[in-house]
Amino acid sequence: MRGRRLKRFTGFCFMKNRACSVVVLMLATLSGCSTIPVGERAEIRQQVNDRTDDTISALVAQKPELRESVDSSVGYFVGRLSGVKVPIIGVGSGLGVLYDKEAGTRTYLNVKRYDFGVGLGASSYRVVVLFQDRELMETFRAGTWQSRLGAESVSSTQSTAVGTPVDRGASVHMISESGAVVTMTARVVKLSVNTDLTDTGVSEVSIPGTGFTEVDVQGADAPRIWDRRLPFMAQKVIDLGYDLPLPYGIGITYADVNQDMFLGALQVGINGGAKESFDWVSFENASADSESVQLKLDAWLFPFMNVFGLVGKVRGKAPLDVLIDGNGMLDQLGIDCSTPPPNPQCAILQDKNFKLSIQAPFSGNTYGIGTVLAGGWNNWFVAIPFNVTYADMDTTDTDGLAITVTPRFGRVINLGGAGNLALYAGGNYLNAELTVTGTVSDPGNNFVVDYTIEQKNADEWNLLLGGNWDINRRWSWSAEYNGFIGSREAFISSITLRF
Repeated sequence: MRGRRLKRFTGFCFMKNRACSVVVLMLATLSGCSTIPVGERAEIRQQVNDRTDDTISALVAQKPELRESVDSSVGYFVGRLSGVKVPIIGVGSGLGVLYDKEAGTRTYLNVKRYDFGVGLGASSYRVVVLFQDRELMETFRAGTWQSRLGAESVSSTQSTAVGTPVDRGASVHMISESGAVVTMTARVVKLSVNTDLTDTGVSEVSIPGTGFTEVDVQGADAPRIWDRRLPFMAQKVIDLGYDLPLPYGIGITYADVNQDMFLGALQVGINGGAKESFDWVSFENASADSESVQLKLDAWLFPFMNVFGLVGKVRGKAPLDVLIDGNGMLDQLGIDCSTPPPNPQCAILQDKNFKLSIQAPFSGNTYGIGTVLAGGWNNWFVAIPFNVTYADMDTTDTDGLAITVTPRFGRVINLGGAGNLALYAGGNYLNAELTVTGTVSDPGNNFVVDYTIEQKNADEWNLLLGGNWDINRRWSWSAEYNGFIGSREAFISSITLRF
């Protein structure tokens, strides 16, 4: 039954078109990401509420028979909508409030409508949806993309009220205000909770906590209701006064890391021989320099815990110098230079040392998983990310595993209409191991060295400073520098979209 009702409910095509060009269509779409300043919200809510009362009174005055439907309804939606339709594309938007009479609560809703088809005109009008069925009203409140084919004609030569029964559980009524439009189009309509006017517990910053931003007191008619599936226990937390970031995120992270490396597990083969550990072969000046770009997907599983996955590309080089003692190599080759006739290799190797430089370039794919434990209070916050990343190189010469822990402590600074800036300091623990396999030769002296070596970062801890700019609830940008102590230096930056 609910499915049939919802399908019939898509007949609610109550949004007119606002843009007269593709450019305006794009601007109208982007405007949904803007934030209403905290100081203006109470006034806007009051304006919407007053318009709602006036609209209900006007509707009943024009159609007295609706008084019984209004009084018996479980709730109603009232919105003011406007838009423009050009011959092919139309777009419109509006704002309204859903009043739940039984609970005595108000939910403020954004409405967007997109038309594709024949039509021309511009109009603005008010719409009233009377609900007799609570299940249908909750479906409306949840907000979904709705689509249909349809035709309509609206004129404002005089103020009129037009009623459209949609279901035994609801009906739609429109009051034209200005303009005129005639359309025959395919259209989609999207309803979404206005999280500026309706306190859903969505935070203005990327960290769960309380006291980060100016308090917007809405009263008993706008209760805090978390309307998303994640994180678990969210409703209990926001009932205590905490705000939570939007639960899902997708972002791009860039990292440039340079660090010295320790060497171990040296294995060397001479001129195709089996690889062994030799005390006459040593390595020095080892380092690793890499750049990586990663796609990150994350979700807040609990109010205090975010989980994420990473996939990306890495490229770089792991240079080092190979030092070879010629006498040791002669012993390994079984050449005795004290007996005649002299072996030609004696003239090349005896009492000589050789230095061979290896670049060991690498590139490949990276995969990672991790979690972040985070929380804040009164503008201060703590965040501790943990992650494990594996590098699968394009060749078999190099592969690596990295474990990272990055405790951060900082403070959120409110920038007014420009969002919020979180400045932080902390430490970075990195345990990165790199296995490098390759071959190096000295053509002039006619010998080839095959090698396998384990590299590990020389310094596991360093300090960091950084910042995260929450432009709004959805978009954020961060940058940090790791260094100050030890040999490792890193620059990391990311941009994230939350939804």
